[in-house]
Amino acid sequence: MDRLNQALSRVADALFYVALLAGGLMMLHITVDVIARTVFHHPLPGTGEITASYYMIAAAFLPLARVTLWDEHVSADIFVSAMSPRSRRISEVFVDLLSIAYVSAFVWQTWLSALSKTRRAEVWEIFGGYLPIWPTRWLLPVAGVAMVLVLILKLVQRFTPKTNPMAGEAD
Repeated sequence: MDRLNQALSRVADALFYVALLAGGLMMLHITVDVIARTVFHHPLPGTGEITASYYMIAAAFLPLARVTLWDEHVSADIFVSAMSPRSRRISEVFVDLLSIAYVSAFVWQTWLSALSKTRRAEVWEIFGGYLPIWPTRWLLPVAGVAMVLVLILKLVQRFTPKTNPMAGEAD
């Protein structure tokens, strides 16, 4: 179990660092575009399209596995905090199962979309040419698969006494 946890942690971290790189490149690209537009009166072609289709997709979706692994999703615990430990565990398992189902459906649909867009070699027309978009369609299923694997690991850990975060609490 520890090996699997370490492997998933490395994958989640790698995707997170790719997202950080995308965010840094996005800032640099936009800064250069603003300077080129303001100083030289020639904006960089395709900055908006590249930002929307490459950088923002990577920055928004690739960190999902790491956020899930570290339990850093936004949550409202007002009702859960009032529950008994047993009810809280049941609720957590239910949420894990629901999340696995939802994210699996997300992965399936984004996989089909990515496959379709790849077969068609999807491009966007930009000033001066075409921008291939189909490669970025694969970021969504990759991020989703990593998140599903983390969710499954966390669910299994709930039932494994050694790694159960709720171990030691009385019902």
